[in-house]
Formats: sequence, structure tokens, C-alpha cells
Amino acid sequence: TIIAFCSGLPCKPNGYSGIFVSILMSRCFVLRFMPVWFSPATLLVVLVILFPGSLLAVEFMDAQAAATEGRYDEVVSILTTVIERGELEGDAEVIAYSNRGVAYSRLKMYPQGKKYLLQAIELDPDHQLIINHLGIMSQHVDADYQAAAVWYRRAAATGYAARQTNLAMLVKEGLAVKRDFSKAFSLYEMTAAEGYVMAYVPLGELYMQGLGVNKDYEVGLTWINKGAEASVISAHYYLGLAYEKGRGVAVSAKRAADEYYRVAMQGHGKAQNALGYLYRRGEGVAEDYIEAGEWYQLASDQGVMQATNRLAWLLATCPIQRVCNGALALQLAQSAVEEERTPTNLDSLAAAYARTGEFDAAIATVNEII
Repeated sequence: TIIAFCSGLPCKPNGYSGIFVSILMSRCFVLRFMPVWFSPATLLVVLVILFPGSLLAVEFMDAQAAATEGRYDEVVSILTTVIERGELEGDAEVIAYSNRGVAYSRLKMYPQGKKYLLQAIELDPDHQLIINHLGIMSQHVDADYQAAAVWYRRAAATGYAARQTNLAMLVKEGLAVKRDFSKAFSLYEMTAAEGYVMAYVPLGELYMQGLGVNKDYEVGLTWINKGAEASVISAHYYLGLAYEKGRGVAVSAKRAADEYYRVAMQGHGKAQNALGYLYRRGEGVAEDYIEAGEWYQLASDQGVMQATNRLAWLLATCPIQRVCNGALALQLAQSAVEEERTPTNLDSLAAAYARTGEFDAAIATVNEII
């Protein structure tokens, strides 16, 4: 969980529980080569070693327990009390400030979170996890890709896999940096070779698409399957895509639907969109327009614009009258067109205009497509 959290990827709501362990690890040389996912019980041993018999060890354990259960307001309260006593120094001070910052960010109180993370990085300018989390906040909260790139690059030379993977994503998408698939591939390949599981799926995706490397479905699927074995949620979406399109495997709409469903139930937006499409067409599952609409809606709510467009088309053209909703179709189609004025999105807009009886606007939109 902590790997997903620190790489800026979706994770469980209580995915913060390991951050104490990870931040502690990067400052304690005797633990530097241990895995980051050991249990809270191990943390107790570590804290007793660092702060034997102290109140601080107990307070940190209380904060760890609260974080594990998702009680981030309690984490903030405990660590604020610890900090305000003014007795902290060294590693303990870094742990307290950084974890209070992360707890605030989990409460979506981002300005406070950033404030305390910046204080922590002043105490330890080379701390890998803190730098990475500041990059994550810049990227996913502030949408400041330039700042994110600065944070990710700041200590990339240290070889910290999460940061290099995040930087690879910016390079791949061309966000505040020059788009360079070859460089992105190199970064993903390097971190995947180190066993960093969050690099497996994007590396496999590059192989599948032939971006930055010669297209190779077999190698791509190998990496994606490794991601699935490591419980990386997105791996099952790409496996579903491979089975739906016949990329490196025999076409199987049923297997595609199974893979999509597995992660759609976990909130993966693209998988929800893909599953809705299969339900609309009756491929791999029984044709069900209502089920299709529900999956499209879930994906659209997460900002998957293709799902918004597909839902608009369904509401405008569905052969089952009770599914149709011209007003909502028009609203959704207009939203999709505002995002990207493509023939596909315009097609849904034309259908929505027709459904609401605005035939002149429908004809004009079709003429634009032509």
C-alpha cells in the first residue's frame, strides 16, 4: 500500500499506515535494506530501539495505530502534541513533522499538509519519501507539473524508484517536460529491474504500444502479468484490453470482461468505461443497456471523458425508451466536446441535439463532422 501511496497512484482509503515505517527506514541505516511493508508490530520494535522506554515511542505507536485505521485527525492531534512539547530532535523531529503533513494531506487539508512537509524537508533536505510526497502533491493537488518535475528530479540521482517512476510518467505524458517515450522507457525499465512493482505495468504498456521501444506484445504481457501477480490494480485493466483487442493473446470478450470487472469493482475508471462498452454491445456479457449506463456513469464521475461521451451517446440513441434522456445526453455531450472537439464527441452531440428535437443544430454538427 505504501508503494502505491508514495508513487501517487490510487490506493486504499487507509493506505497511509506504512508511512511511519518508511520515513523511519530511510533515516535508520540498520533498516535501509529491509522491505517497506513490514507490520506495525515491527515498528514497535524499531521505535523501542530508537527511543527505548520513552513516552515518544508510545505516542508514535498510537499515531501509527490511528493511521492504520484511517483516523488521520487523531494522527494530527497526537503529533501536534508531540511537536509542541519542543523536545524533538534529529530523526524523531523529521518523523513527526513529515507524518503530520501526510496526515493533513489524507484529510484533504492540503495547505497544512504542504506546510509541514516543507518544514520536514528543511530538517532533512535529502529525505527521499518527503521529496517524493511533495512531488505528488504538486502533481496531483496543485496540478503544477513543473514543480512536480523539480521535486522528482531533485534526488533522482539517489535511485529512489518511486520518484523515478513518477518522473517517467511526466516524461511519458509531456507534462512540464519534453515528451520523450525513450527516456520514459529507460526510467521504467531501470526501476522495474530493481523490483519496483509500480513500474511493471507502465513498462508493459510501452511495449504493447511500441512507444520508446519496439512493439512486443509478448514482453509487454510478461510485465503486465508480473504487475497483476504483485496486486497492481491497473494490470488487470491492461490484461482486459489485451483480451478484448487480441494483443498477444487470442481474442476473448469473456476473459476481457472478467479482467475489467475485477478492477472496475475496485474503482478503476478506465476499466469501468471498458466494461460499460462490453455491456452495451453484449460482448463477453449479456447485452444490458442499464448496466452499461451505470458503469459509464461511474467512470465519467472519475473524469474518464470517453465514458462521458459514451454515456451521452447511449442516452441519446438507446433503443429502450426508458433509458433515453435527451437533456442529460446533451449536457454530457457538450461537456465532452468542450474537453476535446473530435468527430466522435461531435457525433454524440449531434445525436443529443436530435433526441431533444434541435434538428438544425444536429444537422450543423453532422456537417462539421463531415
